[in-house]
Amino acid sequence: MHLSRFLDPKNDVAFKKIFGSEKNKDILIHFLNDILLFEGNREITEVEFLGTILDADIASKKESIVDVLCKDKNGAQYIIEMQVDPTQGFEKRAQYYAAKAYGRQPNRGKKENTQT
Repeated sequence: MHLSRFLDPKNDVAFKKIFGSEKNKDILIHFLNDILLFEGNREITEVEFLGTILDADIASKKESIVDVLCKDKNGAQYIIEMQVDPTQGFEKRAQYYAAKAYGRQPNRGKKENTQT
């Protein structure tokens, strides 16, 4: 069996090692902007790691899930997940993170009352 000298970045462990740390946030931002072709106001400027989930069913396969919440120059939020194989519960997790991200966005329709 021939082993590659480098880890496949689509592998959960390699992806997390390369992109999933605070010290590599700048690399992740550049990578996402390049791969998603985001430019101008759509360019990602901030990323937040939503945590690593290790599901009991997934643990036996030694897979983890790293989700990233991104914000662009306009303040729009995106949830990014590296996933090669379909995993059980993906839809529920995506719905949960989308609702959480939506709830954290500032209300753009109303002006804040700054008077006391």
